[in-house]
Amino acid sequence: MDSPETTLVQLQEQQASLVRHLEGVAVTDDREEKDAGDLLIAARGALAQAEETRKGLIRPIDEARDRINALFKPYTDRLRTSITSLNDALTRYHDQKLKRAEEERLAALAEEAARIAEARETGELLEFRPTPAPEMPGKTARAHLGTVTYREDYDIQIVDPRRVPRDLCEPSMQRIRARVKSGVTEIPGVLISKRYITVARGGS
Repeated sequence: MDSPETTLVQLQEQQASLVRHLEGVAVTDDREEKDAGDLLIAARGALAQAEETRKGLIRPIDEARDRINALFKPYTDRLRTSITSLNDALTRYHDQKLKRAEEERLAALAEEAARIAEARETGELLEFRPTPAPEMPGKTARAHLGTVTYREDYDIQIVDPRRVPRDLCEPSMQRIRARVKSGVTEIPGVLISKRYITVARGGS
């Protein structure tokens, strides 16, 4: 079997005459229009041949890749599922620790506020006693094999798309194109210019 380099050289040699004629094409009269049409048909045929040859060369590579991916998939899926479960368990526990620390902080503040209020009523002079701050869980926890860092993130869900500010919306080219094809040629914020595309088919 020839190498991809050899196959490409052979294709280029077969189409050398065509490629030479593709440079600097101008269409100014009916004869040149026919010649350019012939070149377009031939060039598209050459491109189709080149693409089919390229796909034929990479097909065995794609098949081998698909086999390897299928072989590894059950194992990697199991690992990914386990990683998700571990991450959920760790973040839930970290969140619980944060909540407990916050509850302890608020309880200490409430206790101190009650002590101050009672002293005001009795006229007792209070000795300054700094409120002990509970130890907040760090963003990074050490494990035996390394560390796990907890990064603050947000869960975001769109519940009413109509209320989302317009500058956060992405214009859909697919929807715009469909509207133009339906006959609407004036859309605010969109520049629409008519153009022509070619559809070339070789003879039977």
